Amino acid sequence: MEIYVEIYRNNSKDFTERGQIHLMKQKAAATLLVLTMSSGLISTVQADSAAGSSTGNTSASISGTSSAAVTSKTASVTGQALPPLTLKQAAEWAQTNSYNTRTAERDVERRRIEFKNAEKDLGNAFVDFIDGEYVGDESSWRNYNSSTLSYLASKKQAQFAKDQIYFNVMKSYQSVFVAENQVKNDLEALEIAQAEEKIALAKFARGKLSEYAKNESTQARSQAEQTVEQGKIALQKSRDALNFLMGQPNGTAYEMVDRPVYEEPKKLDIEIHIQQLMDMNPNLWKLEDSIKTSELNVRYFDFNSGAGAYDLAKMDVDTAKEELDKGQKDFAESLRNLYATVKENQKKYVQLEESLRTAKEGLELSRKKWARGLIIELELKNSQLKVDQIERQMEELAIELSQNEYTLSKPWST
Repeated sequence: MEIYVEIYRNNSKDFTERGQIHLMKQKAAATLLVLTMSSGLISTVQADSAAGSSTGNTSASISGTSSAAVTSKTASVTGQALPPLTLKQAAEWAQTNSYNTRTAERDVERRRIEFKNAEKDLGNAFVDFIDGEYVGDESSWRNYNSSTLSYLASKKQAQFAKDQIYFNVMKSYQSVFVAENQVKNDLEALEIAQAEEKIALAKFARGKLSEYAKNESTQARSQAEQTVEQGKIALQKSRDALNFLMGQPNGTAYEMVDRPVYEEPKKLDIEIHIQQLMDMNPNLWKLEDSIKTSELNVRYFDFNSGAGAYDLAKMDVDTAKEELDKGQKDFAESLRNLYATVKENQKKYVQLEESLRTAKEGLELSRKKWARGLIIELELKNSQLKVDQIERQMEELAIELSQNEYTLSKPWST
C-alpha cells in the first residue's frame, strides 16, 4: 500500500511541475506578445485585408480577443516581415511612373532641339546690305528668341512637375501613418468596449443592470468592431493610393520607415524668404515669359496684320505685366499665411507636449491604484488610451508640419 502511495505522490509531483513549466511558457509567450504588439499592427491590418475574410468571421475573432491577440494571430499567418520603403525610394518610383514627369522631360528635349535649330538658322540667315549696314532676317531672330524662352520655360516646368510628384508622394506616404494610428485607436477603443460589455453582462446576470443598458453595451461593442473594420479598409486605401503613384499593384504592403519626427523649424525672415522664392517660382516664370513673348510680338510686329493690330499687341504687354504684379502679390500673401499656419502648429505641438506630460502622470497614478486594487482594469485602459491618443496626435501634427515646411520651401509644388 505504501508503494502505491509513493507512486501516486511522485506522479502528482511530476504533473504539478509540468503544469508549472507550461504556465511559465504561457507567461513568456504573453510577455513577448506585448513587446511585439505595436510592431505587428501593420502586419495585422495588411494580412486581414489581403485574406479577404468575411465580416462575420472577423467580428467573431475580434469580439473574443484583445487587440494584442488579434495582432499576434494575424502576424503569425503572414510569417514574413513587410519590405521596408523609404520616402526617397517611393518618390523615385513615382517619378519613373509619372506621366506628367515623362511628358515634361520629353518637352524639354523637344524645346532643346527647336532651340538648336533656331540657333543654326540664325547663323545661316539671309542678310542684305542696305544703307551701309547689314540687316538680318527678323523672322530668324524672332524664332531664336522665342525658342530660347520656350526651352528655359520647359526646364522650369520639368522641375515643377518633379516637385509636385514628390509632394504628392510625401502626402500619400505619410497618410499611411495617419491611417495606421486610426486603426490603433480603434483597436484600443474596441478593447474598452469589450471590457465594458463584459461588466454589463455580469451586472445584468446579477440583476443589477437593465436589459436596455446591457443591450446598449453590446451595441457599442458591435459598433466598435465595425469601426475597426472600416479603419482597416481606409488603411488599405491609403496604401493603394501610394501604390498607384509608384506604379505598384494594389494590395502591395510596405513598412514605411521614414516616420516624421518633430523638429523645431529654424527661424525665418518671411519677407526675405518671399523675395528669394520669387525668381524660383515657375508659375511666376510663366507670367514673366508671357511679358517677354508679348514684347517680342511688338518688337517683330508684322505691320501687314491690319489696322489696330499693333495697338492690341502693345495692350497685351500691359496686361501681361499686370498679371505678373497680381501673381507676385498673391504668392507673397499665400506664403505669409502658410508661415502663420506653421507658427500656429508649433504652438499646438507645445500644448500637446504639456497634455502628454499630464496624461502620463495620470497613467502612472492609475497603475499604482490598480496594483493596490483600488480601481478596475477598465480605468487603467482608459488612462493608457489617453496617453496613446495624444502621442498619435503629436505624430500627426509632426506630419502636418513636415508638409508645411516642404510647401514653405517649394510652394509651387502644391
